[in-house]
Amino acid sequence: MRRSKSLAELERERGRLLERIGAQRSQLPTQFAPVAHLLQFGERVAQTVQAARDFVQRHPWAMGTVGALLVLRRPRSIGRWAKRGLLIWRTWRTARNLVQAVQRQLNRAA
Repeated sequence: MRRSKSLAELERERGRLLERIGAQRSQLPTQFAPVAHLLQFGERVAQTVQAARDFVQRHPWAMGTVGALLVLRRPRSIGRWAKRGLLIWRTWRTARNLVQAVQRQLNRAA
């Protein structure tokens, strides 16, 4: 049968764990430095995409004008780009739905 730990042993173990946590926290910035650059790049990309999205939502006429000019200028290439855009959108939607389904499964399992 397992002997339960005394209060003094638990306090010593807690102290060791707190020291270990403190050491890990002090090491974290140096360990995180290589990844921080990548995350900052991703954050800048996300901010740029959000700014473009906000612009399009505030100025739909601008996007309509650009679309009309492109159709008048090069109708065949617009068709090809429309097909590519549709493919990308459908792929994105499918991937997003798949990720959401996996997250729901993981949340149920937890």
